[in-house]
Amino acid sequence: MSDCILSIAVPTFNMERWLEKNLATYADKRLSGRMEVLCLNNASEDRSKEIMEKFACAMPEIFRIFDRDSRGYGSSINEAIASAKGVYFRIVDADDWVDTEALVQLVDTLENCSADVVLTDYQMVNLQTGEYFPVTASKYQVPYGSMQNNFCYAKQTLPSIHNTAYRTQLLREHGFFMQDKMFFVDEEYVILPYLWAKTVVYYPYDLYRYQVADPNQSTSPVNRAKYQDHRERVLRRLIHAYTQAEQEGAGKDALDYCYERIRRGVGDHFTTLYLYVENRKEGRRLACAWDEYLRTTPFAGVAERKRRVLQMLNRFHVSVDVYQKMKRVVPFLCNR
Repeated sequence: MSDCILSIAVPTFNMERWLEKNLATYADKRLSGRMEVLCLNNASEDRSKEIMEKFACAMPEIFRIFDRDSRGYGSSINEAIASAKGVYFRIVDADDWVDTEALVQLVDTLENCSADVVLTDYQMVNLQTGEYFPVTASKYQVPYGSMQNNFCYAKQTLPSIHNTAYRTQLLREHGFFMQDKMFFVDEEYVILPYLWAKTVVYYPYDLYRYQVADPNQSTSPVNRAKYQDHRERVLRRLIHAYTQAEQEGAGKDALDYCYERIRRGVGDHFTTLYLYVENRKEGRRLACAWDEYLRTTPFAGVAERKRRVLQMLNRFHVSVDVYQKMKRVVPFLCNR
């Protein structure tokens, strides 16, 4: 086994505000030689590279710098996967951070782990209020530390980029890559590898701190509308991969998990088109084209009730705020 247990990719573009806080959480001598942080400087124009260099000079056994001439998030992750020395691989975005003690515990545990997928707990941090919201597998009665040969718990917990690590060799063997210069590619990261994985394990380490409520995030309604074509390209890739895997006889557990994730994405995209696109007529046009495409796939009609309601809300110019209130009382609008 490699001496390096875990590789963490930190893709960065103009993140001087948060980067020092992020990198400081890995600077622990207990991790020296056992973990590496791949600092991916994606053509930053601020002090991001200077901050990276400070940590790399102080602890070169942990920090490695990749000074790139592209801003692309996906290509930076692809480069990190190709260069990673760790048995396991995960991503931590530059404006987030980890709990150091939980990280040390995870690396200790990974020394004797053989699962393809490793999932941990995390907390969402509201950037506006400072409140913390734990996201735990125990909420779903998931048994920690028990290697599973199916993905029934994953269908319940819906893993995210914030709690997912993969066996690096799994990603390489199957040529996993993320599309470049696009938002929403985290969906590729938490769906495609499941088509090849055989085992998954959950650990109770409260590791990741994920900042939310930032109006500049890609998940904000404004940015979801602005980059709706990115989301559609990602979803089309996922649908194509699912269809191909189904034809090739992929395992039922993997297909069921991926179907559930894509199903939710399909419904979510209708929300973007019908409600978040400012020009409601253009939103209807895009939604109709999206529906026509879906009718040629295994996902035809999966969000039909939701689509009809959204179409009505679109025509009556119901606001996003009103829609958010409706979701609290109309369960199927939440894709559940």
